[in-house]
Amino acid sequence: MDVNEPAPSLRVVEQRVRNRIIEYFELVGSSDEQRAYERKAPAYVNIPYEVINQWEDWVSKDPRSGSYEPLSTFSAEEVQALRDYQAVWEDAVAAVPSTYPSLAEVEALPEWSDLTRSAARASVVFARRGPLPEDHEVD
Repeated sequence: MDVNEPAPSLRVVEQRVRNRIIEYFELVGSSDEQRAYERKAPAYVNIPYEVINQWEDWVSKDPRSGSYEPLSTFSAEEVQALRDYQAVWEDAVAAVPSTYPSLAEVEALPEWSDLTRSAARASVVFARRGPLPEDHEVD
């Protein structure tokens, strides 16, 4: 970013975050994408924890709470997809062992399968509008 360029508006930042959430759902919603990520990532990166933690990077508060500010960037259907995914994500977080398990190990967990399916469903919902511009505001 050029230091002479004005900072993006809050709305543009929220649109960018929404786009990163779409990318996140594409990763988590595909076992093949997760495995490809594992092959590309440095050996010290634990993919299950990366998947878990990235959700918290992009969605800082529970989208089921009334205080989740960026919801105006999402359609009503997308908000519901975020809320549905949050519940499944919490189950997966509780099921993943704290011993840095491999992706192969967590893929055997029913909660991880649920997480993958929930992300794939959310991807379908978000694909209806697709990514939003990252350089100007849209309603």
